[in-house]
Amino acid sequence: MKFIQAAEKFASYPKIVSLQNSYSLLCRTFDSAMAECCHQESISLLAYSPLAMGLLSGKYFSPSGGPEDARFNLFKGKYSEGESRYNLSNKVMQAAAKEYLNLAKTYGLHPVSLAIAFVLRNPLVASAVFGATKSWQLQEVLNACKINLTSEVIEEIDKIHSRFPNPCP
Repeated sequence: MKFIQAAEKFASYPKIVSLQNSYSLLCRTFDSAMAECCHQESISLLAYSPLAMGLLSGKYFSPSGGPEDARFNLFKGKYSEGESRYNLSNKVMQAAAKEYLNLAKTYGLHPVSLAIAFVLRNPLVASAVFGATKSWQLQEVLNACKINLTSEVIEEIDKIHSRFPNPCP
C-alpha cells in the first residue's frame, strides 16, 4: 500500500498490476491477507504453486514416495522453502491433501484438475504459475483450465478448508 501511495504521487513510479503469492487448496492465506487490497487496487494475483509442489497431484502419497524424478525427490535437502512449507511429515498437511485427493476421486475429477480449477476460479487470479517437467503434466494442467467446479464441489472444498485451514502457509 505504501508503494501504491508513492506511485500515485510520482508519475515516474510504475503502477503495481500484479503480485505473485503462493495460492492453492493448501495455502489460501492470500484470501484473508491480501485479497481485499488487491481487489480495491485492481491488482491481479499470479498464483504460484497451485499444486503445492505436486502434493495435490497425489504422486507423493504412493508407497514408493513418488517418482524418483519428482521435484521433492530430485532436490531433497536443496529446496528449504518448499520442504518447510510442504513438509511431507506434517500430518495435518497430509490429512488435508488426502481429503482433497479423495474429493477429486468422489467427483470423478483428476486431482490436478481440482487444484488448478480451484485456483483459476478466484476472480483475482490472472494466471497460475506451475511447474511441469513432462508434456503429459502440461496436458493435465491445460485440461484443468476447462473445468468449472460445481457449487457442490466448492461447498466440499470449503468444508475441508474449515477443518484444515492453510496447512501450508
